[in-house]
Amino acid sequence: MAQYIAKRVKFQNGERHSVLLGPSGLPVHEATLFLLGFRTRGLAANTIHIVCTVLAIVHRELDAAGINLMERFQRAQFLTTLELDRLATAAQYRIEDLTEEEEPKRKARVISIHRVNPKSKRAIEPPPQVDLKTRAARLHYIAQYLEFLAGYVKGTLPRAQARELAEDAQQGLKAFRAGIPRAPTRAKLDARTGLSKEERSLLLQVAHPDSAKNPWKRDFTRRRNWVILVLLLATGMRRGELLGLKIKDLHSNEPKLNILRRADDVRDPRPIEPNTKTSERTLTLPKSTMRLLWRYINEDRRAISAARKHDYVMVSDDGSPFSLSSIDKLFKGLRSTDPGLPKSLTCHVLRHTWNDSFSELADALGLSPEIEQKARNEQQGWTDNSQMAVTYTRRSTAQKGRELALEMNKYLDEILERDEQLRQGESPHHNESARDTFGRPE
Repeated sequence: MAQYIAKRVKFQNGERHSVLLGPSGLPVHEATLFLLGFRTRGLAANTIHIVCTVLAIVHRELDAAGINLMERFQRAQFLTTLELDRLATAAQYRIEDLTEEEEPKRKARVISIHRVNPKSKRAIEPPPQVDLKTRAARLHYIAQYLEFLAGYVKGTLPRAQARELAEDAQQGLKAFRAGIPRAPTRAKLDARTGLSKEERSLLLQVAHPDSAKNPWKRDFTRRRNWVILVLLLATGMRRGELLGLKIKDLHSNEPKLNILRRADDVRDPRPIEPNTKTSERTLTLPKSTMRLLWRYINEDRRAISAARKHDYVMVSDDGSPFSLSSIDKLFKGLRSTDPGLPKSLTCHVLRHTWNDSFSELADALGLSPEIEQKARNEQQGWTDNSQMAVTYTRRSTAQKGRELALEMNKYLDEILERDEQLRQGESPHHNESARDTFGRPE
């Protein structure tokens, strides 16, 4: 299978973009034209890169089937149903070597499911699948790409052939789009939630710089990672906002910091630039948290000479700005340290945790739902009428629902408890301690 790679590029003005490199190592012309439309519409660089990886899937699969897409369209022929099904099938699998990122990767052993020998006695497992939402997004981009190319080629064909290609493409894409799955809206049991109070306490215990369970060896790494976790729990900021934080964003005379948008920052040397997805805002920190942050900057960060070349707060051991992949490794290290920490622990889980804590405090203060929503949206960088809180308050909402349900059915509980006591020949007030026990069959 020929290799098509999604490659990130950075222009001299700092703008990031992605191109699809073909087997020759040169950009694929038709893919470049398609991605240019996303760039002119101002879409985020990371979104464009995701689209570019989808185009890599398309070209790999078609190449494996011996199909030259542009030549096919120039003959006024669209893809057949079986060929479209091939693309739809490929879109549901995770393939690790579709993109060239900031760190070199070991060449992945990718086996096409279309080339598995049915006579082989050795079972070959297919690659792991992506979630339904990712698969649906991929299929939408594939349909857009095929529609774009058909329209592009149609303009170069004689009228009769152009009409034939347009009709064939319309019919094929209609059937293709009809097969795009919809992510279930009712399956919420496995939805991401924040940490419980016990899990949060364990996390802070394990990650403390003086903890014997701390998974990092170097003192600098321990103290920097501790600052990162404290900031995430204190503010609920995203990882892109944390990594984009500069020293000049900190207020020197009060415990505040600014979250600013700096897309395509020419001074950011990282190939994958961390971005602020939400609105700009000012966050107030506890004084102790601000002192911890300044101590890290003035002592630990300053001790690394290479870190003085830039203004980013969070740095690696060599002084370079901390990367998105390094954040992921940080949480991977934590997850493997203590079995009491959830396997789902990520940077974003701490954003959910902050929102759960915010809900608990809002309840304790008796804030109205309207005031709570506006205050939360302002702190998280959402618009005033944003409904994002629904996503980030699943744990607290579920807890409220359970408490209300128990209170609502309290009268039933009292009746059933009385009946159980009478059935056992006890007075209604006898053996109160047995109320919290449940009968189980022998």
